[in-house]
Amino acid sequence: MTPRPRVLIVDDEPDYLAIAARIAAKAGCSVVTAATAGKGLELAAKEKPSMILLDVGLPDLSGFETARRIRKLPALALTPIIFFTVRSELDMVAEGLKLGAAGYVLKPFDPDELQRRIKAAVFPA
Repeated sequence: MTPRPRVLIVDDEPDYLAIAARIAAKAGCSVVTAATAGKGLELAAKEKPSMILLDVGLPDLSGFETARRIRKLPALALTPIIFFTVRSELDMVAEGLKLGAAGYVLKPFDPDELQRRIKAAVFPA
């Protein structure tokens, strides 16, 4: 039996964290979560997830800086990262894409759309 893809979700808002975790599980993934960038970096290095769903506005370190640090880890350099945030400014989206994001999802998000993006990232055609 093939192991399920592991998704790391990093968000400081408990409600969004819980909802995103349910959606990723429904997409067929195992899930690990973190409420801070520091914990997310620790879990990313330890768990080597198949995909990372990363909030941009974290209290201890921005999601963009967190992504930069993740990209420096050889085992995670190509791991798909989907940013999700309430901020929709074009420069924010551009920054996420410049960091090689697999996607950028705005909060509040459509659960079906988030599930489709997760599946596309962890089950590429």
